[in-house]
Amino acid sequence: MKVALQFGLVFLLLASSVSSLSGNTHKSPSRHSITFTFDYDFRLTPACSPKATQDCVQQFNLYEISPGIPNRVRLGSIPAPVGATGYVKGISATTKPFLWVPAKHRLAVSAQTPDGRESDLSACTAVVKIG
Repeated sequence: MKVALQFGLVFLLLASSVSSLSGNTHKSPSRHSITFTFDYDFRLTPACSPKATQDCVQQFNLYEISPGIPNRVRLGSIPAPVGATGYVKGISATTKPFLWVPAKHRLAVSAQTPDGRESDLSACTAVVKIG
């Protein structure tokens, strides 16, 4: 009997940085990079390694889910930290600059296995105001 994969993506601390590259204060779209900082509990699903190649976290995916999870927009991904074990605080990644409409945006992070399965996007979200 196979045990269901449990992801330990616990809490999106904050989409911690919304940095403007345009310098303009108009209500038109402008380019921004967003820094995601989150914690992950690798005791539930370990990081992939030479010994753990299945049912492990290969990478984290960063999304905007404002239009709903089925219509999510992938902003980027980062590999799981090499050698990570236990509860790891402060995993961080910054997106490349994207064109954003001034508004509140819901962001999410998922953990992904080598076979493409992802954790529940509604379990790790934050709202940022770009504006």
